[in-house]
Amino acid sequence: MIMRVVAGCLLLALAAGCSEDTPPGEAAPELATQLEKVDAAIEAGELEKARNAVEALIADTAQARVEGDISDEQADRIFEAAQDVLAELPESGEGDG
Repeated sequence: MIMRVVAGCLLLALAAGCSEDTPPGEAAPELATQLEKVDAAIEAGELEKARNAVEALIADTAQARVEGDISDEQADRIFEAAQDVLAELPESGEGDG
């Protein structure tokens, strides 16, 4: 349950933007795609896949920031939410199957 709440925070970080900024999920569609993978993996109880998807989201966020698709503030919100999700997921090899 806690992971779903934290994953919801990640969704909010991706969906919300400053009033003058395009939301990150719209400015960089690959971020929305990665978030869907995170959500699907958590929903299915595939925690290792969820961890991998969050790590891919972090990498895609960094790339979107470098390319200027999202602001530093938007990237920081996503990084913070992603770290919260990772903190709730078991380490690699724990909790899956």
